[in-house]
Amino acid sequence: MLTFNKINADNIMQTAEFFKYKISRTSDYTIGANFMWRDFYDTSFAIYEGMILYKVKFLNRTSFTYPVGNGSFSKAMDALIDYCRSNYLPLWFCTVPEEVIPLLTDQYNGTIPATPSRDWADYLYRAEDLAQMAGRRYSGQRNHINKFKRLYPNYKYHEITPDNIDRVIKFLEDYQVHHGKDNKLAQEELRRTLEILPYIFKFKLLGGFLEVEDQIVAMSVGEIIQDTLYCHIEKANRDYPGSYQMIVREFARHNVTENVKYINREEDVGDEGLRKSKLSYHPIKLLDKYCVLVPYK
Repeated sequence: MLTFNKINADNIMQTAEFFKYKISRTSDYTIGANFMWRDFYDTSFAIYEGMILYKVKFLNRTSFTYPVGNGSFSKAMDALIDYCRSNYLPLWFCTVPEEVIPLLTDQYNGTIPATPSRDWADYLYRAEDLAQMAGRRYSGQRNHINKFKRLYPNYKYHEITPDNIDRVIKFLEDYQVHHGKDNKLAQEELRRTLEILPYIFKFKLLGGFLEVEDQIVAMSVGEIIQDTLYCHIEKANRDYPGSYQMIVREFARHNVTENVKYINREEDVGDEGLRKSKLSYHPIKLLDKYCVLVPYK
């Protein structure tokens, strides 16, 4: 029988070794996303014969994410079926990327009861696009960046280090007071941002910030898995025009390598302003995530 353990700061790094086996570029199999949203989704995990399985609360029902690892997918599925049978649960999968749909529908007779929510689709970009912002379609972003550079010619970009992390936390605390949004999901995201920052070195995350005259005006945190840079956190002080565009570009420039081909900037969660902003950077694809119900006897 599977035993699921709640994710915490001490055990989450056990899960990281499995991410190299994931077959999609969605953000759900990342340290940052799993830690920040572990309480919101009541996330726990089990490791079974070389596979990792997550159990979450999604749409008010117990659900699972597809098994990932170097073990047997079919054995992991058998273990999940046994678990659900013993606990009188239907076998629901959530946040299923399109690459996994054939496994669950063709081999396990899974059904997709509804179209995936647009609010939870990840935005995927070419890494070079965000790092360079070249060409006519990025003229708007370049205008904002050029304005920032004209207004603040002495700006600096720094990596987040143990020596400056306290300053970044202070920036976010001030941001929470003066620039935080009213909706509950945005407030939850900001609280979790403050929670994860002290752990970014332990979790081997990447971080950077923009500074203007000794004042932090923008910051970002992410991680690289396979060929994708995942941006978990992006915050900027809008009192500094162009600061958002600058942190998007600078974070990409300082972390994109020849092996990083894509950048995932995650979902817009239905926020119209955030949706407009993410679309303005011209994603190459929206990564839909499906719910699948797998029958068993």
